[in-house]
Amino acid sequence: MFSPGELAKHTEGKLLNQENRAIEGFSIDTRTLSEGDFFVPVSGSETDGHYFLREAFNEGASGAFVRSEEYLDEDFANIVLVEDTEKALLDAASSYRTQFDIPIVGITGSWGKTTTKELLHSILSLTGSVHKSPGNYNTEYGLPLALLEMDETSDYGVFELGLQYPGDVGKLSEVLSPTHGVITGAGKVHLEHFQDVGEIVEEKLQLTEGMDPGSTLIVNGDVGPLTRKAAQKKGYDLIKYGVNSPKNTYLAGNLTLGELTGLSFSLIRKTGYGEKSNTNSLCRLESGLHSRANVYNVLASGSLALEMGTRLEKIRKGVKIEPIEQRLSLVCFSGGTVIDDTYNANPAATRNALEFLSELDVSGDKFFVFGDMMELGNEAPRCHKDLASYVQSAGVKRLLGLGKFTKKLVFEINTGVTGGPTGADWFNSREALKERLGTLIQGRDNAVLVKGSRDMEMEEFVSFLRDGFVNSVD
Repeated sequence: MFSPGELAKHTEGKLLNQENRAIEGFSIDTRTLSEGDFFVPVSGSETDGHYFLREAFNEGASGAFVRSEEYLDEDFANIVLVEDTEKALLDAASSYRTQFDIPIVGITGSWGKTTTKELLHSILSLTGSVHKSPGNYNTEYGLPLALLEMDETSDYGVFELGLQYPGDVGKLSEVLSPTHGVITGAGKVHLEHFQDVGEIVEEKLQLTEGMDPGSTLIVNGDVGPLTRKAAQKKGYDLIKYGVNSPKNTYLAGNLTLGELTGLSFSLIRKTGYGEKSNTNSLCRLESGLHSRANVYNVLASGSLALEMGTRLEKIRKGVKIEPIEQRLSLVCFSGGTVIDDTYNANPAATRNALEFLSELDVSGDKFFVFGDMMELGNEAPRCHKDLASYVQSAGVKRLLGLGKFTKKLVFEINTGVTGGPTGADWFNSREALKERLGTLIQGRDNAVLVKGSRDMEMEEFVSFLRDGFVNSVD
């Protein structure tokens, strides 16, 4: 880790009130700051971290970036005066990255980033020490903090790169300098900041901005716009994976889906081109994860691990992980099974969750508790309405909707445009939805899919079913 003087040098800052204190870590939040952390005050939507400098030092901060001396008290030690505290954090992480000569994986995409990260961490951990970004530390603040936490004894690093605004992925890639990149897909997300999916594809491919020529870039080969644009990126070892396209290097064959115990498929590698091409079934992979989308995540992590030289037996063992909380995780309740997919929502992920629901064989009924999908801009009403046929195809008996955009979907289903047996209700209160859900569920073998964007806090309904629901059938 840096000394205060080294930190000032790497961020082109001016060191004030120097004291001999070790920097143990970095923090942007005084509520989670540990003694010895270097405090980075950032500007939020409602407040400015500079107003919490006193609290940071009371908690034992070892120093702080500051953009102006007007915020200082005489007892603040190891102050590094910089023009931009957010940029200083990125610069510090970028400099720290140069101390490592190990494989560093950067994962981006419109879906599956966290699950792919967890799978790859599980696989590589069987070979060496792996540092992974915690939780969803994938933003302009989260990624540098995750990088600065990497231990010097690490053999691998696995990180997520998120996207909200144009330029995000490229900026984070330049900080991370990945030796290996993964793009899990590109679809309709963050459309309030992008014109169309084409722009999102271009942004995801900015992952290469921090990658050296010759680095390995692995992409979801079943996403046409992504693969076509990726092929135009010269100087990289492009590897494609997927289920549908025979042009992929790695394929998933003989899929087994729809079982509560998880998924399995044959891992196939294709070599050569044209008439000289060959396909070899390498092994069968089994995972506790569910759904076709997780086939792609398992395939991405297994393919990259092979490209990194990992043995097949370690890959087979490493992919045997259980679902991550709030990502198609299964929760038992007295009326059957809740499919908790409440971490976030976009059109592709929602279609995937409905496909998984359709594959489940239950003797009872299937219900869909759905909250709005956010960050879709002007496309939001249409994106919600377009889900009607997928809800019908999933065999949903009743959709229970919450949110202004979900109201469009409820109307679409109830007008009978798509046909089918599904009924739909829309609610303007959470309590009313819970009450209706409680009257609908009968018997012991029902399946309830709960999904919505983060801001909708749909996990409340998972808790209701798990902890508060009382089945009226003995």
